[in-house]
Amino acid sequence: MLELWLLGYGRNQFGIMWSPIIILISGLIIGIGFLSFFNGKKIELPRHKFDQKRSGAIFLATFFGVWKCGDLLRTVIRDFPLDFHYPVGSDGIHQMGIMVERFRNGIFPYSIITEWPDLGPYLFPTYLPLTWMPYIIPDVLGFDYRWMGFAILIIGFLYFFYKVIPWNRSWVINAVLLFLPFLFLYLFQKNDTQSIFRFSVETMIAGYYLILATALFSKSNLMRGVALLLCVLSRYSVVLWVPLFFFVVFFKEKKTNLFQIGGWLTLGILGFYVIPFLAEDPTIFKQGYDYHTQAATISFTPLPWQQVGEIPAVISNGFGMAIYFDQFIDGTAADKLWFLKNTHLSLLCLTILISMIVFYKTKDKMDDRIFLLGTLKVYLVIFYNFIQIPFGYLFLPMVFISLPMMALLLGQVTYKEEQLSFSSNNKK
Repeated sequence: MLELWLLGYGRNQFGIMWSPIIILISGLIIGIGFLSFFNGKKIELPRHKFDQKRSGAIFLATFFGVWKCGDLLRTVIRDFPLDFHYPVGSDGIHQMGIMVERFRNGIFPYSIITEWPDLGPYLFPTYLPLTWMPYIIPDVLGFDYRWMGFAILIIGFLYFFYKVIPWNRSWVINAVLLFLPFLFLYLFQKNDTQSIFRFSVETMIAGYYLILATALFSKSNLMRGVALLLCVLSRYSVVLWVPLFFFVVFFKEKKTNLFQIGGWLTLGILGFYVIPFLAEDPTIFKQGYDYHTQAATISFTPLPWQQVGEIPAVISNGFGMAIYFDQFIDGTAADKLWFLKNTHLSLLCLTILISMIVFYKTKDKMDDRIFLLGTLKVYLVIFYNFIQIPFGYLFLPMVFISLPMMALLLGQVTYKEEQLSFSSNNKK
């Protein structure tokens, strides 16, 4: 709830120079505090019978939650129609629409976009396959893309409910857990100062990351492999965290689990990206990365309508640390971006290195699932707060992965101080 407030009304209260620091610190406190709370504790997650009462409760919560939140989205879609050939406000959904249109017409989707005559051929598609390919479905069936992003987030909610509701006998706790995801979504929608629901489908990415955070507590290697694949082939965000995941699995689980999860992930990357796209043009990843760098450089440049010396509009929205690099680093926009990019990469690598060292030294005291969830939170907090183009919608996944953390803190989880860790997948 703290993050929801900070990313909404709280951000406005603190102002653009203080809110990025407060958002960063609060996220780190949540992640590190979660890890500290469970440090040295043996975790046992009860699995009560998934009976008709639980199924009915999930159905009712989902029905009313989708009804309420869906009505808000319906209003947005009605008031802000999309035309893929005339991008307004953001080129995100429009770019996905062009890629889907090309794919359905048998045209290679990864090439310079020339379909926007008023803007000229300037944009190279930057989206990975599992960001745009799901929108083949609404394109074929004829409904708005934003409903698809909403639907994938609801699937994430349902998977979350399926895993955590059987942990508790208390219906008070279960009622809270059924209510929280829709409360998060509703508050984001009601306080959408960044036009998240008008111009983006980040709800889909939030759904992917919620599935990953929840799947850390799954016994299924297929489920864990699919959850990793959803995140790896949608945003670059999680790429550096994946080695930490396999590092932990290597030390805490059977080696067959390591190979099976890695196998499913590899098979998915080959099937959805390498064979159909990268094999045809090996330069598409670099071209997308180069265009992203070009766009990030522009974000450090005041827009034409701004006054001389004014903070560039893209980084003055109260999100991310980019504003400090603009204000306190001398040089051109490219110089400032260079410092930010290298700081970003260095902090992420340092986070993973420290996490590996800490896990190796405490692997007999820390439940591996708890460790992975907590470090995923910390990693994403650093990733998004130091990102080069800090749009508000990018922070959605960082908040929704807190739901499994809250389920563990609120739920009837059995734990006691132990020197030996416990994992549901731990069979040497």
